Amino acid sequence: MKLLLLALLLAGCAQATPPASRIVTLTPMIPASLLHCAPAPDVPVASSQSVVARYIVALWQAGEDCRAHVAAIAQVVATP
Repeated sequence: MKLLLLALLLAGCAQATPPASRIVTLTPMIPASLLHCAPAPDVPVASSQSVVARYIVALWQAGEDCRAHVAAIAQVVATP
């Protein structure tokens, strides 16, 4: 009788098996076209205001290209 009681008490101290967990890592696929930006334009010889204006527009367009790529990459990474 004491042996049975001892077995029941020890069974109450047994640890439950931990729940199985599986870790899955996902690597987002980023298209190669988003990893390169348009090159910055060469600085021209400022012979007139129109040359400077065209340079500023070309510089802004190159920056806009990079900003669009970064936004697209952020969207790919944020999507579950």
